[in-house]
Formats: sequence, C-alpha cells, structure tokens
Amino acid sequence: MTKKSEYSAYYISGTHWDREWYRPFQEFRLLLVELIDDLLDLMEGDNGFDFFHLDGQTCVLDDYVEIRPENAQRLRRLIQKGRILIGPWFTMPDLFCTDGESLIRNFLVGRRISREWGVEPMPVAYTCDMFGHPSQMPQIYAGFDLKHCVLGRGTNEHTTPAFFNWQAPDGSEVFVFKLQDHMGYGAFTKARGFLETDFITDRDQALQEARKSLKEYIDHEISRTNGSTLCLIDSLDHKKPAKNAAEYVEMIHGIMPDVKARHSTLPDFFRDAEKSARDVPTKRGELREPSKNRNPYLWLIPNCVSSRIRMKRANDECRNLLEFWVEPWMALANDNGANLSEKYLKIAWENLLLNHAHDSVCGCSIDQVHRDMMFRYDQCRVLGRQLRNKAFGHLIAGCRELGREDHEFTVIIANPLPWKRREVVTFNIDLPLDFPTFFSEGFAGSQDIKSFTLQTRDGQNIPYQRLSVIPKTRERTAFAQVENQIGDGDFSRYTVAAELDLPALGFTSLLVKPNKNSYRLMGSLRTGPNSAENDFLGVTIESNGSLTLVDKISGETYRDLLIFEDRSEIGSGWFHASTVDEEVVLSSAGNARISVVNDGPLQVKFKVIVKMDIPRRYDWRLEQREDDYVTLQISNYVTLRKTAKYIEVETVIDNNAEDHQLQLLMPTDIP
Repeated sequence: MTKKSEYSAYYISGTHWDREWYRPFQEFRLLLVELIDDLLDLMEGDNGFDFFHLDGQTCVLDDYVEIRPENAQRLRRLIQKGRILIGPWFTMPDLFCTDGESLIRNFLVGRRISREWGVEPMPVAYTCDMFGHPSQMPQIYAGFDLKHCVLGRGTNEHTTPAFFNWQAPDGSEVFVFKLQDHMGYGAFTKARGFLETDFITDRDQALQEARKSLKEYIDHEISRTNGSTLCLIDSLDHKKPAKNAAEYVEMIHGIMPDVKARHSTLPDFFRDAEKSARDVPTKRGELREPSKNRNPYLWLIPNCVSSRIRMKRANDECRNLLEFWVEPWMALANDNGANLSEKYLKIAWENLLLNHAHDSVCGCSIDQVHRDMMFRYDQCRVLGRQLRNKAFGHLIAGCRELGREDHEFTVIIANPLPWKRREVVTFNIDLPLDFPTFFSEGFAGSQDIKSFTLQTRDGQNIPYQRLSVIPKTRERTAFAQVENQIGDGDFSRYTVAAELDLPALGFTSLLVKPNKNSYRLMGSLRTGPNSAENDFLGVTIESNGSLTLVDKISGETYRDLLIFEDRSEIGSGWFHASTVDEEVVLSSAGNARISVVNDGPLQVKFKVIVKMDIPRRYDWRLEQREDDYVTLQISNYVTLRKTAKYIEVETVIDNNAEDHQLQLLMPTDIP
C-alpha cells in the first residue's frame, strides 16, 4: 500500500447534464441557462475556480447559445483558454440501444462542434452514466485517439481496481479510471451538501460533517486505488459547481495533510495517473457486471433495451435509413453534380443523435420526453426519405427509358448494400387506371386484373408473383418537387415479388409492358395446408400457432418457436418487475387461426392469429393480477421467400390490457 504522503488528488468540477429525463428538454434548458449564466460570472472572477467540465457533451452549447446569444463570446473565450472542457460526445448515448455507426457519428458531430468553438474535443472518453459497455468501445475510442476513459457501471470494486486497461477484440486498448461503486461521479457532493444547504443550521457542525465526509471519501479512494493519483469528481446530475473550489482544496489539505490536491481537469489527471498506476490488469470483453451491492450509483439497468418498443423501432428505422440509404446515394449523387446540401443530412443526424442520449433512447424518462423524441424521429425520417429519393432520382435521371410504346414504362429497383444480391424482392408497380390490358377469371363480373409483363433491358422476361392489389388510390408524389405538389392523380397499386439480380450499390431497371394475355405464375412453395419449404428451410405452422423450423443444410429441427408468455409488469422504464403472487399465461395450449395470405412459387405468407385471455390489469391494492380477463390478439405474418435462408415474422399486437409484459419465447439448447 502506498503511503498517504505519496498521493496527489485532482478535484474535478463539472455537472452531469441529462438533457431530458424526469423533466422535458425545455424545462431542463431553463436550468441549464441558469447554470451556465452563473458559471460564466464565476469563472470570470478571481476566486480560484479554474476549470469546469461540460459532461463530455457538445449539444448543450447550442441549447444555451440559442437562448443567450449575447454570451457566446464569453463562453468561447473560456473554452478556448482550456478552462471549460467540451466534447468528445455530441450527446452522452446509451451504448447498447444504439449501434456502432451511430456512436461513431456521435463522436464526429462532437468533434465538429468542438472545432467550431475553436478547440479540439476533450481527449477523454467520458462515459460516466452508461448502462454497461460493449466490448468494441476501446476500438471506437482508438479511432478518435481517445486513450483514456472514465466509466463506472458494469464493473465492481471487488473485481476491478481504480485503474485498468480495457482491450477490444482487435487489440485496441484504453486506460480506464473506474468510478467508485457507491456514488460514482457524484461522490464529492455529499460534503458539499453539508455546507451549501440548510440541512444542518449550525455552521460549525456543518463544517465538521463536511470534513468528515471528505475524509471518508478520500480514504475510500485510497483503499481501492492501484496508483498514487486520486480523482475527486464533483459532477452530480444537474448540479451547479461549488463556487468556493479553492476552499475545498484547502479543506482537503487540512484533513489530509499528506495528500496534495489541486483544482484541475481530467486530461491532467490522466497524464499523472497513467504514470503512477501499478499492477494494472487488462480486461477484455464487454463490461456488464451487475452491481454486487445495492449502491445508489452502480445499478447496471439492463432492461432498457425492451422499454418503449415503438420508440426502439423508430430508432432502428431512422438509423437504417440514414446509414444504408441516404448517405451512399447522396455521396454518389453529389459526386455526379446533384448539389444536395449536406446541411440537410446534418439536421437529420442531429435529430437522431439527440434521441440517443442514455435517458432518452433507453425509454426511461417521463412521457413528455418520449413524445418529444418521436417528433425528432419524424423529422429525421421525413428528411431522410426525401434526401434518399432526391439523390437516387438524380442518379437515374440519365438512364435510358426502356418503354417505347404507349403505357410502357421503367421501374427501377435499388440495392444500397456493397455486395451483389440475387433474391426475391417485393416492390410496388403503380399503373394508371386506364392501363389498357386486363383479364378476369371466368365470365364477366369477377375482379379485373391488370395484365403486364416485366422484362430486363435486354428483353428477358422476369416472372413475378402478385401479392396484393389496391384498385384505386392516390398519394402526393414521394419525390418532392415544386413543379408537382399533388402527385399524378388516381392509380392502381400492384405489389409483386420477383427474383432479381441486383448489382452492388446499384440498381436494376425493369420494363413494365402491357400484356394482352392473362398472366399467372403457377406453383407454390407450400408443401401442405400449413407448411412450406424452399431449398434451405422448411416451416410448419402448428395448431397452437408455434413454428417448427427445419434447417435443410444442417439437418437441425427447431420446435416450439413463436410461443408467447404474458406476465405482470409492475416495473419501470429501467427495470422489468413482476409480482410475487403471479399468474403467467402461455399461448402454447391455445388454438390458432391459420390462413394463407400469399401463395406462389416465389413467396408464401401465412397469417397466424393467436388469442390469449389475460388479466385486464394489475390490482395494486391486492398486489396481484385482476380476475377480470380480456382477449389479447396477436397476429403473426410468417413469410418464406424462395431464395431466403431465414423466415420473416411480422407481429401485430392488439393490446387492450394494462400492467403486463408480453415475451416471445425462443427455446435454445443453452442450459
């Protein structure tokens, strides 16, 4: 054990700023403006308050300046002098509910904003409040030259010393300071509470308690460290800084005369800590240890991945849209003279990334916060779709129109992925109401079906399977343009499936051509009333609605797939919790209604309706589920395509019960 005389302590002032959580953004911004107003006055004075950390985030800068533009230069001066540290994040995200590319974009935006303020971002991966850490984070940090990291959750003091190296699967490493288990990044606040509140009215007694608290804090840090450098971090949620930082430094010297303290920064702390750390272990893999003890800070909070599922779906849709559709086509289009402003893309990404803050995307905030988030997802989605359409429209504008005769036209199918594909694709063909060729089954009076063929540019016929028909509809043009604001009038929409060759990051053109003869595609993937197979898989819908899946390549058979379990839910956005006096309802013993929606040689789709009688709600007085039951209808659309090595399942739930948790059971051979 190092002697106390060998310790140096870095007092770190900051705040952890949840942009939205138990208050919506606009309410928290009122407090943010008040905090930064006071901070500017404090730091421009001669009082020994030298440094402040803005929680590793840059989004708060625009939040503040939008209200206080007159203070922008004051804030800029302190940032450029290195006294207010900003970045490296745009928002402090959750690391599991987002994806790797979104985390990289978060850092990119944080770096751009930092440079707009005239500095490089703080070179520390500050992750004080994340709910666990994926194994590849050191690799991402290394890509931004972040050699140091602060984290807490996902580690325990009994398994992890204050300093360790964390290694990603590719060998990248980051030097980590682990926050203490009990109070994490707010441990200093207890001492401040005695002096900065009226909890103890006797000031001598308050000072005595503050000194006692600080000594306990520092003694604990010494007891767990494997170095001689201490980090005394004072950055609790939405907390204003201690105005008398110099007095706290002197207090530390008074109660711990052999510890040399200074008001400083995280980068300075790490420069000293990395030199003095000893017996530094290397951890590998994700950091997801649950808390051993009921510490107020260390709870891992793992259940957020399934909280507010509509929001999670919106997040996945938006990031897939930007990553896989908008950016590839927009880059190619602008390289070919489209001149689409990248500011649109910046706005779309910022709307998405603002939703990635950990208390936002995790779904653990108040309802107003998540309503605000859905608005931002909508902005991202609307912008993203139009940017995709505009970019792709520019790329294909010079393509040859395959149609040569009346009512012939071209349909173009895009592939945004960087590899070629041959697979069954579903797409729409919109036909004018006066399309000249149609047929009906039998004598007149049955449905008129518009008849057409699909051909490649070299005249090869492409077989297609009709999936659905909307006889008459209209919509505003999906390609926004000044010249046509209302669309092209009424049309018929035919949804079809066809097996196509799609080039890597490219597109395939098909000629739609009137066909004077009736068009039918014969055959089916079905092998029985409720079963189907292709070259890779066989699937059977059982009478209770579950699936039996046969992998024809490996010979494995998987049974009892798509069984649902319903139980009480009395938890929160953070944690699932069920009552002790529980009633669990299963779908496995019921009878399903099975129908065939698509039936052909390219695609088969089954509609499987399962009904479960479940308690209407939880009785909070009796602490058990009610005896009053309602019917929960679950509609599963199970699709097998000719070329697919997987089964597609879309589930629609008509939820009319409260206080319950519906789970999909997936049997495995894992003990």
